[in-house]
Amino acid sequence: IMANKRVFYASQGVAVAQSGASTTTVTGAQSVTMNTNFNLEQVFQLGQPAVYDNVVGDPSVEVSITKALDGQPLIYNLACGSGSLVATSDRASKVNFCVGSDTEDNIGDNAGTITNITCDPIYLQSLSYNFAVDGDFTEEVTLVGLSKSVGTGTVSTPASGLTTRQTVLRRQNFNQTSSDLPSEVDGKNIQSISISADLGRESMYKMGRFKEFHRYVNFPLEISLDFEVIADDLDSIGVDIPDASCSGLNLEKQDCTIALCDSEGSGTYTFTLGDATLTSVAFGGGDTGGGNATLTFSYVVYNTFTAASTAAHAG
Repeated sequence: IMANKRVFYASQGVAVAQSGASTTTVTGAQSVTMNTNFNLEQVFQLGQPAVYDNVVGDPSVEVSITKALDGQPLIYNLACGSGSLVATSDRASKVNFCVGSDTEDNIGDNAGTITNITCDPIYLQSLSYNFAVDGDFTEEVTLVGLSKSVGTGTVSTPASGLTTRQTVLRRQNFNQTSSDLPSEVDGKNIQSISISADLGRESMYKMGRFKEFHRYVNFPLEISLDFEVIADDLDSIGVDIPDASCSGLNLEKQDCTIALCDSEGSGTYTFTLGDATLTSVAFGGGDTGGGNATLTFSYVVYNTFTAASTAAHAG
């Protein structure tokens, strides 16, 4: 391969799998960022101000991948397999990030080797899903680990978009019939839905070994769920604080399912959250600038989350 003059979207590729397995190219990938940090600890000694030693502590490799939802496997399922966050919490992942020639039509067309960075093992750190009326539905996943290998390799050209129907999912692909929403937002004019979770991974070490042997999820795991709807009135959530002994204020726990379908109505993605509890209601907008007033309902879920895809290789 001749030396590149630049790196742009068509010369990059990313593939993901569970640790030790063959990777699958992420279709609909929009961006990849990779940050490597060497955490140094300074040791000084009596008698002089100069640094006695810069001890390399725990290096950190962080990879963030954003994907437009297109009916193909979620990054989460590629990285961790099928099952809930609890069931997949101990699974390590693998990321293969490649850069090819900036003069080829497809990254898979490179006749020679291409620059390749592999992180294996690497662990799911956070995930975020965003569905809005004014753009593509997206998934963003961040993975963290200690090490990466730099070499040469290949990555397959991702599958082309479908020609018989729309590929990327947007507002019309929210399946109202199959979704089960909290009572406060069910039937409302929803503008956006977001789901996010930070797994709070912590490293496990043992004597005689520098490298971590596992990164565990710090349970209980908090998952945030937010709905923004167009306000047609003030919010109807009353707060009636009892002023008596042996009393309290209870909030209803509600299961929630968000279903997405392709343009033919087929099931594509299902996000299942259990015991969602309302944490806040925010009224805003509708000012003299002419915008519509909105209500944002925020919920919290602990530990119960599953993202499932009907696409091949999803589990």
